[in-house]
Amino acid sequence: MRLLKQGMRGSDVAEVQTRLKTWGYNPGPIDGIFGPMTLKAVIQFQTARGLKPDGIVGPITYNELQKSPSLPGTIPYIIKSGDTFYKLAQTYGIPLASLIAANPGVDPNKLYIGQQIRIPQTTRKRSVAAWIPYWLQAEAFAVVQNNPDLFTTLSPFWYELTSDGGLNVLTNGEDPTIINYSKSHGMDIVPLITNNYQSQPLSAILNDPALRHKHIQAIVNKVSQMGYAGIEIDYENLLVTDKEVFVLFLRELKTALGVNKKVVATLMAKTNSTGNTSGATAQDYYGIGQVVDTVRIMAYEYSYTTPGPIAPANWVKQVFTYAVTVIPREKLEAGLPTYGYDWGTRRTAVSYQDAMNTAKTFNVPIIEDSQNGPHYNYTSNTDIPHEVWFTNARNFKTLLEIVKQLNLHGIAIWHPGNDDPAIYEVIRNS
Repeated sequence: MRLLKQGMRGSDVAEVQTRLKTWGYNPGPIDGIFGPMTLKAVIQFQTARGLKPDGIVGPITYNELQKSPSLPGTIPYIIKSGDTFYKLAQTYGIPLASLIAANPGVDPNKLYIGQQIRIPQTTRKRSVAAWIPYWLQAEAFAVVQNNPDLFTTLSPFWYELTSDGGLNVLTNGEDPTIINYSKSHGMDIVPLITNNYQSQPLSAILNDPALRHKHIQAIVNKVSQMGYAGIEIDYENLLVTDKEVFVLFLRELKTALGVNKKVVATLMAKTNSTGNTSGATAQDYYGIGQVVDTVRIMAYEYSYTTPGPIAPANWVKQVFTYAVTVIPREKLEAGLPTYGYDWGTRRTAVSYQDAMNTAKTFNVPIIEDSQNGPHYNYTSNTDIPHEVWFTNARNFKTLLEIVKQLNLHGIAIWHPGNDDPAIYEVIRNS
């Protein structure tokens, strides 16, 4: 190539401008004209790379430009409207100084839309929780036993709220095998209480101080009696009018349990304070995040009534990008799916292996999609069209990257068992 310097024009100048932009420098418009802005960007690049800052693009500078701008311990990010280094540092939970240091040559005060920068990644041990449904307890627990190095917390579905404020033990509840295994392997056991999606009985308990106290005492007694590390509250379809009293209930529960026992709140996903359903609107992310130890957000069921992805990556990122603005990220766990749905005349839950077997049976190709999950279409033997969306390790890895990028506390898996076994190797490698 020829030596390039200020005043020259050509496609090779445009290439240099493109490479400078990829590295995060601002050469001005990609117009093939080596003007003052391009000169300034070249000098900044040369200085940052330890080259002679003469503003001339010769073989050495050109070769450096051809290298990948990826830096160890960083991820690429494209500047969008409204972005500032301060906002990005807050979103990703990193020091502002670290963000500036990872982007030599980038002027924080002159960012432009489309500019690529680097986001430093933090490294720390993250939590991995397993939600264990009582109706698939054996299958889910088997996955835990096969991967004891991964799981930090087990949350089996063992209790249901009763209308008088008590607790009903569900089928397979209080399994001593699971309790003893978790304790012997250093895992916290934090069982889950469900309200079975019933709004009115829950509302009656929350708004009656005597019933609310009775319910809290029943939980405290159970946690103490069984030696649990804490309790998980999964009360869904909350009435909007109960938004404040639900936070009060969680605050009183945490106080009653004490500092040595955890209160985990499981919440519906939303990308703003309101959400798309009344149940999501009724959950005060900020208030709940202030009083509990851990917040698990169920980042799935994006498509429920019509065919589509279970947990599209863009939506999952929007959910947690909002969540970290109102909930401390060290309390946040991403609830991630492992299942799928087959939509025909109705929606049917399918396991990973079910989805793979059906595609094979009907000889249809599976569309690999790391962002939205693998999917395919087929026509059944009764001429009914079907659309299948499910989760595999490749798709799951994309969701894990979001957790790492936003520096969340960890993940909760819904649910181990009948899923892609490669998912657990992906978690291990991440």
